[in-house]
Order: sequence, then C-alpha cells, then structure tokens
Amino acid sequence: MSYRNAIDYLGSKTRIFELCNQIGGRIVICPDWNGNVMTSTCDGIDGNSFGLINVNAIDAGKTDWFYNSYGGEDQLVFFPENGKFVIDSMPQHPVVRMRRSVRLNTTLNTTLNTAHKNHAEFDLIRTVRLLERYDVHEAFGDAVAISLDQMDVSFVGFITANSIVNSTTHSPLWTHPVSVQIRGMFNSGQSTVAIIPFQPAEEPESEIPIDTNFFGSSPHGRLRLLPSAALLRTDGKYRCQVTVPREQAKPFLGALDFREGTLTLVTFDMLDLPYSDELEQKVQAYNHGPTFPGETDFAPFYKFNIFSLIHELPHDETLIFHQSTLHINADNRTLAYLVQEIFGVEYEQIYEKMMR
Repeated sequence: MSYRNAIDYLGSKTRIFELCNQIGGRIVICPDWNGNVMTSTCDGIDGNSFGLINVNAIDAGKTDWFYNSYGGEDQLVFFPENGKFVIDSMPQHPVVRMRRSVRLNTTLNTTLNTAHKNHAEFDLIRTVRLLERYDVHEAFGDAVAISLDQMDVSFVGFITANSIVNSTTHSPLWTHPVSVQIRGMFNSGQSTVAIIPFQPAEEPESEIPIDTNFFGSSPHGRLRLLPSAALLRTDGKYRCQVTVPREQAKPFLGALDFREGTLTLVTFDMLDLPYSDELEQKVQAYNHGPTFPGETDFAPFYKFNIFSLIHELPHDETLIFHQSTLHINADNRTLAYLVQEIFGVEYEQIYEKMMR
C-alpha cells in the first residue's frame, strides 16, 4: 500500500490530520482512533506506507486494546479503554496537540485506610510533531544526524509526548497507579529483520537474559541471538516474540528491510523500574503470523511494545512518556554504517544469519 492509498482509505473512514515537511516526510494522525499515528512515508505522497493499516479490522468495525487493532505506528494504550481525542491546538509549525478525559470506576483507598467504590478522573494529553535533525542528533549523536544530509538518503520521523494528569477532584490526597504502553505496528516484509539490543551479561558464561519462548520454540533461522542483540525475522509468516526485561533493555530498537533499503528506529524514555506485575517490566518485539496452517484472513505485521514505568500519580500531578519513530531510506553502505553505529552489529552479519 502506498501512502496515498493509505490516506485515501483512512480519510474515507475517519477524520485525519497530516503533518508534512519540505523533504517528502509525511505522517497521518487519527484523533478519533485514540490519537494514533497511523502511518508515514519519507518519499512524498506516493512513497511507501510504513505503518500497518488493518483493513480487515477497520472494515469490520471491531477492535479492542489487546487482541485486535486498527493498526498504526504509534498507538497510545491507556488501560482499560481507548477513545476520541479533541484537537487542542494545531499551530503553524508541524505539531498536533490532542486531549481527552478518562473516567475509571475503581476502589479508592483513603487516608483513613478505608476502601470504597468511586471513580478516578484523568486527562490524557498527546502531542505529535515531526522530528528535526537536532532530534536525531540528541537521540543518536552527530555521526547519524550528519548521515541524513547525504543526497541519496530520505527520512521521516516523529515524536509523541504522552501525558497523564490525575484530575480526580473528590479526593485530592488519593493516588492511583498508572502506566502508558506505546504500541507500534509496521508492515512486514519478506526481507525484514528486527534488531532488539540488550545489555550483555556481566559474565561471559551467563545465560542471555531474554525470553524467546512465549509462543514456543521458533523454527531454525527465524531467531538468532548475538552477544548484545536479538535478531527476529519479521516477515509475517510465523508468530514469534522476543521479550527483554526492563533492566536489560536499551532505550531503542529497530528493524532493517534489506529489500526496500529501509532502517526503522524506535527510541523511548528509559525511566525507573516499575514495581507491579511482570508485564510492565518488558520491551517486546513481535512478529505476527497465521494462527493455523493455511490461514489467509489476517494482517501480517511486526510490532514493538514499550511500557512506561508504573507510577503512583497524586492529584494534579503528571506522568509524561516520550517515544520517537524514525524511518531512513538509504543505500546499503549507509545502512551498514548506521546499523554499526547505533546497534554495534555488522550489516553483513545480520544478512548472513537471517537472509541466507
């Protein structure tokens, strides 16, 4: 699907807002679908569309936060529900600011140690803007930022700032545990490999501290473990997931499409460790494939799940979580340089292990 096809389709289903720059970068936002950044391109309106548009789910009008989704490169998941955002402001420069209110039924623990049924109120504020070169410099350093100035390199990137404000008024001293998940769903490719870096074990003989068996053992060649990174084939043909504990994770991960010459990078805030259940302590990369042999009615994609910390949020205080997505189209030599600079992994090594 081209970007033009994507926005034509999305525009026939819901409100859309586009952010564009002067070098061919474009992204589309759907405020009525929880403010999701649905897709992007770095080569103008007829360029490739990077984000998954889950046509089957959209046409059926069925979605939920866990099992199904309309798709999108940057989806805010704030439990237990999604909803419509109101456009709060849209200045002349490429920024969209959105807001919505959430009311949760819950059990409140008061300062008198008594519990009673009540509700919690939150304001969600979501700001989306296009990345500039200085943002790339801040995230990856001078060498990577300078490489984007080459004539044969095109790129598009955006950052979302996701704020949760505890606006509960009936109990100002009450706090509530909150967390943000950002889910990114991208189109699978026959020659696409996800790169998931992690902190190497302190002892060379130690077991690599990541989980690769959530869906059972992967077939040979679909998952490879290097000393400081996992490689996952993300072609949408087999269901597989890599999970890195938060304490071992690095604040970025990505995917390399050898056929299209595209490097996708996702960076995020690395905050203090959460303290609740295990789910919130993970960074996940997932390849979505058929659930049974011969299945055709599904959307192949790969996905990154990033969780913020869990925080006891007092009245009138705010939890803010930032995430950035960057797509770079370039020749093999430039991609090899970028992969080595960012991940410390050789381009040829990835190709040899995953494509041959």
